[in-house]
Amino acid sequence: MRLGLYIIASIILMVIVGSIVYSINPESYNYDYFGFPIDLPIAVWIVIPMFLLMLASIVHMMFYSAKNFFKFKKWEKDTNTLDDALYWSLLNEPKTHKFNLPQVKKTASLLSVAHVKVDGAVDDLSEKLRGVLSLISEIDRGEYVDLKSKKLAKALSKSNPLVLKNLMNRIEKDENFSEEVLQSKDIYDELIYKAALAKFANTANFVKARKYLKVFDKENFLILLGRVTREDNLGFNRAVLDEFIVALEPTLQCSDYLKTAIITMKQLSPDENLMLWREYEGKYTKAEIAYLYLLFDYELIDQAGEYLDEHDIEDFKRFRALFDLKKEHKKYKITDLMNVRHICDA
Repeated sequence: MRLGLYIIASIILMVIVGSIVYSINPESYNYDYFGFPIDLPIAVWIVIPMFLLMLASIVHMMFYSAKNFFKFKKWEKDTNTLDDALYWSLLNEPKTHKFNLPQVKKTASLLSVAHVKVDGAVDDLSEKLRGVLSLISEIDRGEYVDLKSKKLAKALSKSNPLVLKNLMNRIEKDENFSEEVLQSKDIYDELIYKAALAKFANTANFVKARKYLKVFDKENFLILLGRVTREDNLGFNRAVLDEFIVALEPTLQCSDYLKTAIITMKQLSPDENLMLWREYEGKYTKAEIAYLYLLFDYELIDQAGEYLDEHDIEDFKRFRALFDLKKEHKKYKITDLMNVRHICDA
């Protein structure tokens, strides 16, 4: 019952009771209270206990109303805290939150270490949670979301899966962003850097790529080189190749030189290519098999024999076997007798 209604009802009841008693007996009753005589109508004496009971009831109701009010406030505060905890768990950045009510704390504290993933549509959510679910949905669809405008750029860690996915989306949608990542490698996660480098190698030309010699790796160099065609050489030339070979030489293996030689076969004339790789095999030991491969592929068997004679009899055993076979059966090609992927084991 509402307090105001209770007071009005009590007063009405006291008036009714007092009126009825007074109509029955309008006499007064005198009571001596510590030497002070109190003379009041009997009706008033009847109403006084009712009035005191009303006051006691009011105090009782006010006490429990206040108690329930503060308990409700705690529930309300914990509800907002729970909303915030779910918000950060959905963003894969769980945070520790303080809950007031033990009943809530026992279960909701789990959110301080939980990552929540929603599978399907959810109704009747707070605006805050609807907003974060919408953001997650956009990122999952492959869209790039400006986290700075959402005031989340500094709140989310670099390794957060949503941040990484969002940056991956940006790499796919914005070619210029790949170059931006290469320019600021230290501020991005290694996964993002590798994705940016791969995207750059698949879209840029050698003019741009020369700026990033220090960050290029051999895999992406071969991807970039493999995109060169006679119709569009992407700025490729001998000088550019020399720069990349020098920069990547510590990491290049026999197979890498061989892959490069096969690609340059399509871009350079036989004489230019042989001259180039003759120089490389003299500088880089791991380029020797690539040069030998070119000699056999170009059917320069005599030159291949001379090159083999320049080396120890234990070197290039498969090529020596191939050389002997080619002298007897010239129709065989190197690819008929050797798997290109295993030539470097020769």
